[in-house]
Amino acid sequence: MRLTPGQLGALLNLAHKKAGLQVGWIVIADALGLTNLGFAARNRSGWQITPAGAALLADHEFPTASASIAPFRS
Repeated sequence: MRLTPGQLGALLNLAHKKAGLQVGWIVIADALGLTNLGFAARNRSGWQITPAGAALLADHEFPTASASIAPFRS
């Protein structure tokens, strides 16, 4: 499975969010791409990593990527 750098960054962001870490925004286009692949889902509380997305991260070693993460502005 090949993800774009933005999709990978968004997936890692969602994994960190699920772990309870504070995360920044993700690019909607990357999140939609992950949704189309079954790795993310959108619900009332925002984007969430799916079990398939978590399994993808667990099954592969990916380099750290943050191309799709935009920090919060204060």
